[in-house]
Amino acid sequence: MTGTGPDQALETALASLFPPGTGVAALAIDAPHPPPFPAEEPAIAKAVASRRAEFIAGRAAARRALAALGLPAVPIPRGPDRQPIWPTGIEGSIAHAAGRAIAVARNGAPLGVDIEQEAPIDPDLWPVICTPDELAALPLAGRGTYVRHVFSAKEAIYKAQFPITGALIGFDAVDLRLTTDGFVARFRQPLSVFRAGHRIEGRRLVTAGVILAGVSL
Repeated sequence: MTGTGPDQALETALASLFPPGTGVAALAIDAPHPPPFPAEEPAIAKAVASRRAEFIAGRAAARRALAALGLPAVPIPRGPDRQPIWPTGIEGSIAHAAGRAIAVARNGAPLGVDIEQEAPIDPDLWPVICTPDELAALPLAGRGTYVRHVFSAKEAIYKAQFPITGALIGFDAVDLRLTTDGFVARFRQPLSVFRAGHRIEGRRLVTAGVILAGVSL
């Protein structure tokens, strides 16, 4: 993907996944972006060129999302847990894939966002991402692509829960079912403030060849 400005169509799609008052942004990774702030540079000091480009575009998207909330451009360094450190009082999430970097931010409870290329996942990875029950619930036709939808949804859940629990959860932490325009997940075991069976709902859609998944806690 190439371009020099925000992807307005993708931003509109992204905004539809989250409540009003959420700042959203979508940028092409290979577009020109301002350099990282000095406080962000340590996170990519040893990164290869492709990872550096993703990081810079992701931080540019994060600052665009903050600007949508009326907030100034500030550093968003990486914390010791490798998660972005947002301004005080702000929760947000960043993702990148398929040549795009996206970000969401708001005042309030944590958010999780993910973007994936809409393409099948190799069958060897299906058991890593899905339990047998989750896999059986997916349509046979195009199952590999539906597994990627599950992957994207679980990534969004992981990002949303982390600021609350600080836990590095695996794909088996929740039982997830896709719905018409979203997904429903339940924790399999207690985790911090989340009891076993705690329900999390999310939204998802496909647009311009990518899967978007969003969670608002």
